Amino acid sequence: MEGEGLETAQGKDRPPDDLREMVGGRNGNHRIAVIGMEGDGLDHLTPDSQRRIAAADLLMGGERHLARLPGSSAERIVIGSNLKEIAERALSGLKEGKRVVVLASGDPLFYGIGAFLIKRIGKERVEIYPAVSAIQLAFARVKEPWQEAALVSLHAKPIENLLPALEKGLIGLFTDETNTPDAIARFLLERGEAGWAGWVCENLGGIEERVRAMTLDEMARGQFASLNVVILKREKPADGAGADRPVRWEGAFGIPDDFFVYRRPKAGLITKKEIRVMSLAEMGLRRDRITWDIGAGSGSVSIELARLCPEGEVFAIEKNREDFELIERNMRRFGIENITAVCERAPAGLDRFPDPNGVFIGGSGGEMAEILSVCIARLRPGGRIVANLITLENLYHFSHFFKEGSWEVSYTLAQVSRSKPILEMVRYEALNPITIAVAKRKGER
Repeated sequence: MEGEGLETAQGKDRPPDDLREMVGGRNGNHRIAVIGMEGDGLDHLTPDSQRRIAAADLLMGGERHLARLPGSSAERIVIGSNLKEIAERALSGLKEGKRVVVLASGDPLFYGIGAFLIKRIGKERVEIYPAVSAIQLAFARVKEPWQEAALVSLHAKPIENLLPALEKGLIGLFTDETNTPDAIARFLLERGEAGWAGWVCENLGGIEERVRAMTLDEMARGQFASLNVVILKREKPADGAGADRPVRWEGAFGIPDDFFVYRRPKAGLITKKEIRVMSLAEMGLRRDRITWDIGAGSGSVSIELARLCPEGEVFAIEKNREDFELIERNMRRFGIENITAVCERAPAGLDRFPDPNGVFIGGSGGEMAEILSVCIARLRPGGRIVANLITLENLYHFSHFFKEGSWEVSYTLAQVSRSKPILEMVRYEALNPITIAVAKRKGER
């Protein structure tokens, strides 16, 4: 019978005192027992876990966890968003000599409460008794090997946290009431990530368990149980036209970073939106301008320039082949046709471009003086050179180049921080500071 061992322990056959001492007596060395549970039943629990729950003086867990223990006489506290209170009450319970048990879903150390309690209370006061995690059970249900899958929790986190995982072909996702399977699917479709399908696994391990294979379009229109895990699998290769369909962005400029395809190490190799907007504002653009993007990277600035100058042309140059191919992908995603991109190391290749009305320098590859020499010789009257300078060395080379001559140069140090959730709070996370340098001929506006 489901949970038979636990039901017996909670009834008239309650464990004797020597068993209670074994699982942590009032004069013993107490530790909080964090016990993972799965599905609707209790029969998956080990006898040791069942004994610890039966002997508990203080039980903490979600409403659905505590509802499985109708016969327990222990004090109960429901875990919700009150994590700080839970940690404090668990610790005070230990100091009072109580046997404290915290019930969690699956593996408490896999995006669970176990890590939080260890951080707040200390490893020496916590014992972990894991069950099969929901993500592990989900992959088992769909029969997909998952040793190389990207695993992402969107629980109380921005949905954009999914984006770095798109470099993998297989993703396991924990959802919440905001980042639901349909919201995730719409988020991906709006960004042109149509080459994915997957499974929504609901109420895993329970009597109402349901696992459905779905396309993103089907997922975007679906309705789902609140307890679910999503697995996404790429249907098409990341490269090639088939992987990119046009994205929907109707703003004038300042395209969100995650609308672009770009290489994603920890910091993200892209000119961030805030810096992009400030730099574009310095270029004095008009609809018919000819602009250069030197060190174009994945082409975020080129795309913005092309949209702001629809009657003009953008000429982009990027030395890194991997990034250069991303420029072409982003052109397809945004339906841009007025960009000409070449894969060369500037200043080589610039002689194939027409004279510009404006130049943006995102990277110089160590050739700053040589690039600037070409730019000032070719820049049309009224034009501007705008450079994003990350290192002190590049700032020195830029400023030293314009130390003498008929050029007016200004510098803006941009230090941008973005909000980032942390538990129930919000903090700021700083982006790399960047100097935006602007050069124009003296007397020109």
